[in-house]
Amino acid sequence: MEKKIILLSVLVLFFGGLVGQERGPRFSKDDVINKKWSFVIEKSGLTEVDIQKVEPIFMETELELWNLLEKNRNVFRKNRRKSDKAGVNYEAINDAMVNFELENARIQQKYYLKLKKILPAQTINRLLMAEKSYKRELMQKIPGQHRVPKQQE
Repeated sequence: MEKKIILLSVLVLFFGGLVGQERGPRFSKDDVINKKWSFVIEKSGLTEVDIQKVEPIFMETELELWNLLEKNRNVFRKNRRKSDKAGVNYEAINDAMVNFELENARIQQKYYLKLKKILPAQTINRLLMAEKSYKRELMQKIPGQHRVPKQQE
Protein backbone atom coordinates (compact mmCIF):
# COMPACT_ATOMS: atom_id res chain seq x y z
CA MET A 1 0.00 0.00 0.00
CA GLU A 2 2.83 2.35 0.89
CA LYS A 3 4.47 1.72 -2.51
CA LYS A 4 1.26 2.70 -4.28
CA ILE A 5 1.08 5.98 -2.35
CA ILE A 6 4.70 6.78 -3.17
CA LEU A 7 4.21 5.89 -6.83
CA LEU A 8 1.04 7.98 -7.00
CA SER A 9 2.83 10.93 -5.34
CA VAL A 10 5.70 10.73 -7.83
CA LEU A 11 3.29 10.63 -10.77
CA VAL A 12 1.32 13.61 -9.46
CA LEU A 13 4.51 15.62 -8.97
CA PHE A 14 5.81 14.64 -12.40
CA PHE A 15 2.64 15.59 -14.25
CA GLY A 16 2.22 18.70 -12.13
CA GLY A 17 5.70 19.78 -13.18
CA LEU A 18 4.90 19.20 -16.83
CA VAL A 19 1.69 21.21 -16.64
CA GLY A 20 3.38 24.01 -14.72
CA GLN A 21 6.10 24.62 -17.29
CA GLU A 22 5.75 27.81 -19.25
CA ARG A 23 5.49 27.47 -22.98
CA GLY A 24 7.07 30.70 -23.99
CA PRO A 25 5.27 33.62 -25.53
CA ARG A 26 2.70 33.02 -28.25
CA PHE A 27 2.41 35.78 -30.77
CA SER A 28 -0.46 36.44 -33.08
CA LYS A 29 0.11 36.74 -36.81
CA ASP A 30 -0.49 40.50 -36.60
CA ASP A 31 2.03 40.86 -33.76
CA VAL A 32 4.72 39.07 -35.75
CA ILE A 33 4.05 41.07 -38.91
CA ASN A 34 4.04 44.38 -37.02
CA LYS A 35 7.26 43.50 -35.22
CA LYS A 36 8.92 42.69 -38.55
CA TRP A 37 7.59 45.91 -40.08
CA SER A 38 8.99 47.99 -37.20
CA PHE A 39 12.37 46.29 -37.53
CA VAL A 40 12.43 46.83 -41.30
CA ILE A 41 11.52 50.51 -40.98
CA GLU A 42 14.27 51.04 -38.43
CA LYS A 43 16.99 49.15 -40.31
CA SER A 44 16.18 50.40 -43.81
CA GLY A 45 15.95 54.07 -42.96
CA LEU A 46 12.86 54.63 -45.10
CA THR A 47 11.49 58.15 -45.26
CA GLU A 48 7.93 58.84 -44.11
CA VAL A 49 6.85 59.14 -47.74
CA ASP A 50 8.42 55.77 -48.58
CA ILE A 51 6.86 54.18 -45.49
CA GLN A 52 3.42 55.29 -46.63
CA LYS A 53 4.03 53.80 -50.08
CA VAL A 54 5.58 50.51 -48.95
CA GLU A 55 3.44 49.59 -45.94
CA PRO A 56 0.33 48.36 -47.82
CA ILE A 57 2.46 46.29 -50.21
CA PHE A 58 4.53 44.89 -47.35
CA MET A 59 1.45 43.94 -45.33
CA GLU A 60 -0.24 42.32 -48.33
CA THR A 61 2.89 40.27 -49.05
CA GLU A 62 3.27 39.18 -45.43
CA LEU A 63 -0.35 38.01 -45.34
CA GLU A 64 0.20 36.04 -48.55
CA LEU A 65 3.25 34.38 -46.98
CA TRP A 66 1.29 33.50 -43.82
CA ASN A 67 -1.49 32.00 -45.93
CA LEU A 68 1.10 29.92 -47.77
CA LEU A 69 2.49 28.67 -44.45
CA GLU A 70 -1.00 27.76 -43.25
CA LYS A 71 -1.74 25.91 -46.46
CA ASN A 72 1.34 23.70 -46.06
CA ARG A 73 1.24 23.34 -42.29
CA ASN A 74 -1.39 20.58 -42.41
CA VAL A 75 0.74 18.33 -44.63
CA PHE A 76 3.74 18.68 -42.35
CA ARG A 77 1.71 18.36 -39.16
CA LYS A 78 -0.03 15.16 -40.27
CA ASN A 79 3.23 13.41 -41.06
CA ARG A 80 5.64 14.86 -38.54
CA ARG A 81 4.96 12.76 -35.46
CA LYS A 82 3.97 9.38 -36.77
CA SER A 83 5.63 6.60 -34.84
CA ASP A 84 5.10 4.26 -37.78
CA LYS A 85 7.49 5.71 -40.36
CA ALA A 86 6.07 3.38 -42.99
CA GLY A 87 2.78 5.32 -42.75
CA VAL A 88 4.44 8.67 -43.48
CA ASN A 89 3.58 10.05 -46.90
CA TYR A 90 7.02 11.29 -47.91
CA GLU A 91 5.86 12.13 -51.42
CA ALA A 92 3.26 14.55 -50.02
CA ILE A 93 5.89 16.12 -47.76
CA ASN A 94 8.38 16.46 -50.62
CA ASP A 95 5.75 17.94 -52.95
CA ALA A 96 4.68 20.40 -50.25
CA MET A 97 8.29 21.46 -49.63
CA VAL A 98 9.07 22.08 -53.29
CA ASN A 99 5.74 23.78 -53.98
CA PHE A 100 6.22 25.97 -50.91
CA GLU A 101 9.58 27.19 -52.20
CA LEU A 102 8.18 27.85 -55.68
CA GLU A 103 5.16 29.74 -54.35
CA ASN A 104 7.35 31.68 -51.92
CA ALA A 105 9.61 32.73 -54.80
CA ARG A 106 6.57 33.81 -56.83
CA ILE A 107 5.28 35.93 -53.93
CA GLN A 108 8.71 37.51 -53.44
CA GLN A 109 8.97 38.30 -57.15
CA LYS A 110 5.52 39.90 -57.15
CA TYR A 111 6.53 41.96 -54.10
CA TYR A 112 9.72 43.10 -55.80
CA LEU A 113 7.93 44.08 -59.01
CA LYS A 114 5.43 46.16 -57.02
CA LEU A 115 8.27 47.87 -55.17
CA LYS A 116 10.03 48.66 -58.47
CA LYS A 117 7.01 50.72 -59.52
CA ILE A 118 7.17 53.00 -56.49
CA LEU A 119 10.77 53.10 -55.19
CA PRO A 120 14.26 53.66 -56.57
CA ALA A 121 16.57 50.63 -56.74
CA GLN A 122 18.76 51.83 -53.86
CA THR A 123 15.78 52.15 -51.51
CA ILE A 124 14.49 48.71 -52.52
CA ASN A 125 17.92 47.27 -51.78
CA ARG A 126 17.95 48.79 -48.29
CA LEU A 127 14.46 47.44 -47.68
CA LEU A 128 15.30 43.92 -48.86
CA MET A 129 18.54 43.89 -46.88
CA ALA A 130 16.63 44.95 -43.75
CA GLU A 131 14.19 42.07 -44.27
CA LYS A 132 17.10 39.67 -44.69
CA SER A 133 18.67 41.05 -41.52
CA TYR A 134 15.41 40.41 -39.67
CA LYS A 135 15.40 36.77 -40.76
CA ARG A 136 19.03 36.38 -39.73
CA GLU A 137 18.34 37.83 -36.27
CA LEU A 138 15.29 35.62 -35.88
CA MET A 139 17.33 32.52 -36.73
CA GLN A 140 19.96 33.44 -34.14
CA LYS A 141 17.29 33.61 -31.42
CA ILE A 142 16.11 30.03 -31.95
CA PRO A 143 16.91 28.06 -28.80
CA GLY A 144 19.26 25.12 -29.19
CA GLN A 145 20.80 26.52 -32.34
CA HIS A 146 24.31 27.50 -31.33
CA ARG A 147 26.06 28.81 -34.36
CA VAL A 148 29.82 28.70 -34.27
CA PRO A 149 31.38 31.57 -36.19
CA LYS A 150 33.57 30.46 -39.07
CA GLN A 151 37.22 30.79 -38.30
CA GLN A 152 39.42 32.41 -40.84
CA GLU A 153 42.33 30.31 -42.05
